[in-house]
Amino acid sequence: MLNHIRMPYLVRALCGATIGFLVSLYIVNTYFGGSINFIVYLSVVAGAGAGIYFFRR
Repeated sequence: MLNHIRMPYLVRALCGATIGFLVSLYIVNTYFGGSINFIVYLSVVAGAGAGIYFFRR
């Protein structure tokens, strides 16, 4: 039914980056006390790449 709707690369990257940001923020604040911020930045970039890959049709 929704095969004709395509998500642009920017939307896919933002969706993946948001998911990566939220998961990494939870992990860093729970296990590391919020002191390792580069993990958050790396997971945002990895989440953007994963969003482009996984949200394709």
